[in-house]
Amino acid sequence: MDSLNRQILYINLEKNESEAKTFSELRSYIGGVGLGLKLLSIYKNEDPIIFSVGPLNGFFPFASKTSVVFQNEGSVEDIYFGGSLSFRLKFLGVDAVILSGVSKNPTVINIDDTVSFMKMNEDIKFHGLPGKRSILSLEEKGLFLDGFFQPPERILEQKFVEKNIKSIIFTGSKTFPIINEERYQQIYTEILSRINEMSVQKGDSPSCSGCPMGCLNSGVGEIGGNILVHCLVGCSFAEKIYSDVGTVFSCLNVLGYDYTHEDIENAPRLIAEILAEFS
Repeated sequence: MDSLNRQILYINLEKNESEAKTFSELRSYIGGVGLGLKLLSIYKNEDPIIFSVGPLNGFFPFASKTSVVFQNEGSVEDIYFGGSLSFRLKFLGVDAVILSGVSKNPTVINIDDTVSFMKMNEDIKFHGLPGKRSILSLEEKGLFLDGFFQPPERILEQKFVEKNIKSIIFTGSKTFPIINEERYQQIYTEILSRINEMSVQKGDSPSCSGCPMGCLNSGVGEIGGNILVHCLVGCSFAEKIYSDVGTVFSCLNVLGYDYTHEDIENAPRLIAEILAEFS
């Protein structure tokens, strides 16, 4: 995998246009909230909503969240979705999606190999590939992902209203080869065996992708938390696992990323610097 370039899908809501962009200077921010906040600092004048994933999403257990950052009444918000959204973004082949500006009319955005804009009265069930899509939709009772998973509080819901977004359909069907399959499977199994280190009980709720827990908290999302964990983007209940630099290094290394321990340890400082810019 390419450890240097970050693939960004930029969507201009006002013009109904999209553009694939590549950034080579964002490696130090790893992904997730780090990548999202750096992009927010670049595009802050466009009042964007930024969805981003990390290098472990789609590949390792409990790396099951999607980071969403945006500005809300002068403050920077970082929230985290569960469900299958992180897998869809990863297998779209993007590290982040930027929604810039405001749509002139209520719109539905369909994202797969291309980006299309549809009127809100279209039946979204006929778009995207079943089993490989996630639908984020503004409904009467709030903003829902696949009819169950929600962001925390209702601040992202209000942002969708302001930007005239009714629904977004994400379809990810790309595949990525693992160079060292044997070592990857070993690390995967080791992490999965650390399920007792999760700070939540197993339940019968729908699970987030890459997580077998089905905990009572799966549907409500997260807000704030451990910076390194949310750069990856891991679940906050897996903090004991993904705040361990050695574990993170092994996961990144087997996927072909050439981060050092120092790179991993330095990411929270870089992110603190970005937040200082906003304050």
